[in-house]
Amino acid sequence: MIKLKAFFGLIAGVSLTALLVPAHAQETCNPDSFSNPDLVICGQQTFKKVDAVLNEQYKKALVSLAPADKKQLTDVQKKWVSFKEAYCEDIYQSALPGAEAPIEKLGCLVQTTNARLGELVALQTGLPLDGFYKAASAMAGQDREKGLVASMERLGGDNFDDPLWRQYVDGHCEMSERVFREDIANCAVRMRFQLPLNR
Repeated sequence: MIKLKAFFGLIAGVSLTALLVPAHAQETCNPDSFSNPDLVICGQQTFKKVDAVLNEQYKKALVSLAPADKKQLTDVQKKWVSFKEAYCEDIYQSALPGAEAPIEKLGCLVQTTNARLGELVALQTGLPLDGFYKAASAMAGQDREKGLVASMERLGGDNFDDPLWRQYVDGHCEMSERVFREDIANCAVRMRFQLPLNR
């Protein structure tokens, strides 16, 4: 688990460093290099790609929703951006003065953006929701009724008590309940499962 977190941290740092490189620099990612500058360049390019896909899906989601849901999606998206920026900055600050701090931040940005991308696709299709519930059901075993809640809590990990996170999750899960009839408490656990491993 520690090696996995270190790897994702490395990817995050690479992404952050990429953000710090001026736009005119247009350096090429060397995926075979594990030097901090190369990790940053690769991370920046990865984040740029994920962020572009997220923006496309956000626009598609807005088009596919009813007018009341469009307003709520806009509000939820703003809350997610506030959470993402603060959360990844905290990760960056906690890694300073280490040279890997930009890599940690980029990894966080990539993971957090990817999780949000999944939520936007889910609002349009419902598909990404399926994997979490299948995993929880498989973990529950024979006594599905008793074991399902415990399995979901276990997958979700420890509670995450961050006010910006709570605002984002509450707004998103309210939409998910309305669109898919997903239980709000289950939605919150599912979204906690998707948080970057750095927490």
